[in-house]
Amino acid sequence: MEQYAEFFTTWREAASIRKKMNSSNIPYSLRQLPGKSNLLFVFPKVSISQYVYLHIVFGTKAGGAKR
Repeated sequence: MEQYAEFFTTWREAASIRKKMNSSNIPYSLRQLPGKSNLLFVFPKVSISQYVYLHIVFGTKAGGAKR
């Protein structure tokens, strides 16, 4: 079962997280919401195992919401 996930991160953390995401081959996009200083990593389709991996990568700063 695939699901949608999104996680916020700071600009400072985004570079290292982006490297991890590129090596993992999990499709994602980056967005900056108007009026916000954080970036939003958007994952349109992730499996359960990928979702667990994302929580490990984003750690306690995982502020993602499932849809």
